[in-house]
Amino acid sequence: MRTVRRLLYKDIVGSVVLVALAFLSLFFFFDFVDELERMARIGAGSGKAAALAVMELPGHFYDLFPIAVLIGAIVALARLAQSSEFTILRTGGLGPARALTLLAGLAAVFAVLTFVVGDYVAPQFERSGDDMRASFSHDASPAKRGAWLKDHQKIDGQ
Repeated sequence: MRTVRRLLYKDIVGSVVLVALAFLSLFFFFDFVDELERMARIGAGSGKAAALAVMELPGHFYDLFPIAVLIGAIVALARLAQSSEFTILRTGGLGPARALTLLAGLAAVFAVLTFVVGDYVAPQFERSGDDMRASFSHDASPAKRGAWLKDHQKIDGQ
Protein backbone atom coordinates (compact mmCIF):
# COMPACT_ATOMS: atom_id res chain seq x y z
CA MET A 1 0.00 0.00 0.00
CA ARG A 2 2.95 2.34 0.44
CA THR A 3 3.53 2.22 -3.32
CA VAL A 4 -0.11 3.07 -3.99
CA ARG A 5 0.01 5.92 -1.49
CA ARG A 6 3.20 7.25 -3.04
CA LEU A 7 1.69 7.07 -6.55
CA LEU A 8 -1.52 8.86 -5.57
CA TYR A 9 0.17 11.47 -3.40
CA LYS A 10 2.86 12.23 -5.98
CA ASP A 11 0.33 12.76 -8.75
CA ILE A 12 -2.14 14.75 -6.66
CA VAL A 13 0.46 16.93 -4.94
CA GLY A 14 2.19 17.61 -8.25
CA SER A 15 -1.06 18.69 -9.88
CA VAL A 16 -2.10 20.80 -6.89
CA VAL A 17 1.26 22.56 -6.82
CA LEU A 18 1.10 23.24 -10.54
CA VAL A 19 -2.43 24.69 -10.33
CA ALA A 20 -1.56 26.73 -7.22
CA LEU A 21 1.55 28.15 -8.90
CA ALA A 22 -0.48 29.07 -11.98
CA PHE A 23 -3.09 30.88 -9.87
CA LEU A 24 -0.48 32.62 -7.71
CA SER A 25 1.49 33.71 -10.79
CA LEU A 26 -1.63 35.23 -12.27
CA PHE A 27 -2.51 37.08 -9.07
CA PHE A 28 1.11 38.19 -8.62
CA PHE A 29 0.98 39.74 -12.07
CA PHE A 30 -2.25 41.59 -11.27
CA ASP A 31 -0.89 42.83 -7.93
CA PHE A 32 2.40 43.84 -9.53
CA VAL A 33 0.64 45.96 -12.14
CA ASP A 34 -1.48 47.62 -9.43
CA GLU A 35 1.53 48.27 -7.19
CA LEU A 36 3.59 49.50 -10.13
CA GLU A 37 0.96 52.15 -10.77
CA ARG A 38 0.90 53.16 -7.07
CA MET A 39 4.69 53.21 -6.77
CA ALA A 40 5.00 55.30 -9.94
CA ARG A 41 2.82 57.96 -8.29
CA ILE A 42 5.22 58.27 -5.35
CA GLY A 43 8.38 57.88 -7.43
CA ALA A 44 9.39 54.35 -6.33
CA GLY A 45 10.71 51.72 -8.71
CA SER A 46 9.47 48.41 -10.02
CA GLY A 47 11.55 46.44 -7.51
CA LYS A 48 9.56 47.92 -4.66
CA ALA A 49 6.33 47.17 -6.49
CA ALA A 50 7.44 43.55 -6.95
CA ALA A 51 8.32 43.28 -3.24
CA LEU A 52 4.88 44.58 -2.27
CA ALA A 53 3.21 42.15 -4.69
CA VAL A 54 5.17 39.28 -3.12
CA MET A 55 3.90 40.33 0.32
CA GLU A 56 0.34 39.75 -0.86
CA LEU A 57 0.97 36.19 -2.10
CA PRO A 58 0.28 34.35 1.20
CA GLY A 59 -3.13 36.00 1.42
CA HIS A 60 -3.89 34.91 -2.12
CA PHE A 61 -2.58 31.43 -1.31
CA TYR A 62 -5.05 31.21 1.56
CA ASP A 63 -7.90 32.27 -0.71
CA LEU A 64 -6.96 30.15 -3.73
CA PHE A 65 -5.48 26.96 -2.27
CA PRO A 66 -8.80 25.16 -1.66
CA ILE A 67 -9.75 25.75 -5.30
CA ALA A 68 -6.29 24.63 -6.41
CA VAL A 69 -6.66 21.43 -4.37
CA LEU A 70 -10.01 20.71 -5.95
CA ILE A 71 -8.84 21.33 -9.51
CA GLY A 72 -5.50 19.57 -8.97
CA ALA A 73 -7.11 16.48 -7.45
CA ILE A 74 -9.65 16.27 -10.26
CA VAL A 75 -6.92 16.59 -12.89
CA ALA A 76 -4.69 13.99 -11.21
CA LEU A 77 -7.47 11.46 -10.67
CA ALA A 78 -8.80 12.00 -14.21
CA ARG A 79 -5.29 11.39 -15.55
CA LEU A 80 -5.06 8.16 -13.53
CA ALA A 81 -8.47 7.06 -14.82
CA GLN A 82 -7.62 7.97 -18.41
CA SER A 83 -4.45 5.89 -18.41
CA SER A 84 -6.33 3.02 -16.67
CA GLU A 85 -3.99 3.18 -13.68
CA PHE A 86 -6.89 3.64 -11.29
CA THR A 87 -8.63 0.60 -12.79
CA ILE A 88 -5.44 -1.42 -12.32
CA LEU A 89 -5.22 -0.26 -8.71
CA ARG A 90 -8.84 -1.29 -8.12
CA THR A 91 -8.22 -4.68 -9.73
CA GLY A 92 -5.11 -5.07 -7.59
CA GLY A 93 -7.13 -4.77 -4.39
CA LEU A 94 -7.54 -1.07 -3.68
CA GLY A 95 -11.03 -0.77 -2.28
CA PRO A 96 -13.14 2.37 -2.24
CA ALA A 97 -12.75 2.74 1.53
CA ARG A 98 -8.95 2.51 1.35
CA ALA A 99 -8.80 4.97 -1.57
CA LEU A 100 -11.02 7.39 0.34
CA THR A 101 -8.85 7.00 3.44
CA LEU A 102 -5.73 7.81 1.42
CA LEU A 103 -7.37 10.89 -0.08
CA ALA A 104 -8.74 12.01 3.30
CA GLY A 105 -5.25 11.87 4.81
CA LEU A 106 -3.90 14.07 2.04
CA ALA A 107 -6.88 16.42 2.42
CA ALA A 108 -6.11 16.77 6.12
CA VAL A 109 -2.53 17.78 5.32
CA PHE A 110 -3.80 20.36 2.81
CA ALA A 111 -6.29 21.68 5.41
CA VAL A 112 -3.56 22.09 8.04
CA LEU A 113 -1.33 23.85 5.50
CA THR A 114 -4.16 26.22 4.59
CA PHE A 115 -4.87 26.93 8.27
CA VAL A 116 -1.22 27.68 9.07
CA VAL A 117 -0.78 29.97 6.09
CA GLY A 118 -4.09 31.76 6.68
CA ASP A 119 -3.76 32.28 10.42
CA TYR A 120 -0.03 32.77 10.89
CA VAL A 121 1.88 33.47 7.67
CA ALA A 122 -0.53 35.72 5.75
CA PRO A 123 -1.13 38.25 8.58
CA GLN A 124 2.62 38.63 9.12
CA PHE A 125 3.22 39.22 5.42
CA GLU A 126 0.30 41.64 5.23
CA ARG A 127 1.65 43.62 8.19
CA SER A 128 5.13 43.67 6.66
CA GLY A 129 3.68 44.78 3.34
CA ASP A 130 1.82 47.62 5.04
CA ASP A 131 5.02 48.67 6.80
CA MET A 132 6.96 48.54 3.52
CA ARG A 133 4.29 50.53 1.70
CA ALA A 134 4.35 53.15 4.48
CA SER A 135 8.14 53.40 4.38
CA PHE A 136 8.13 53.76 0.59
CA SER A 137 5.57 56.57 0.76
CA HIS A 138 7.24 58.10 3.83
CA ASP A 139 4.06 57.74 5.90
CA ALA A 140 4.99 57.67 9.58
CA SER A 141 1.85 55.98 10.86
CA PRO A 142 0.91 52.80 8.96
CA ALA A 143 -0.94 51.40 11.98
CA LYS A 144 -3.27 54.39 12.21
CA ARG A 145 -5.04 53.55 8.96
CA GLY A 146 -8.54 52.09 9.18
CA ALA A 147 -11.16 52.35 11.89
CA TRP A 148 -11.97 49.90 14.62
CA LEU A 149 -15.05 50.02 16.79
CA LYS A 150 -13.01 48.90 19.76
CA ASP A 151 -10.73 51.95 19.49
CA HIS A 152 -11.76 54.56 22.02
CA GLN A 153 -11.51 58.07 20.70
CA LYS A 154 -12.43 61.25 22.46
CA ILE A 155 -15.26 63.09 20.85
CA ASP A 156 -15.42 66.88 21.25
CA GLY A 157 -17.29 67.76 24.43
CA GLN A 158 -17.10 64.32 26.02
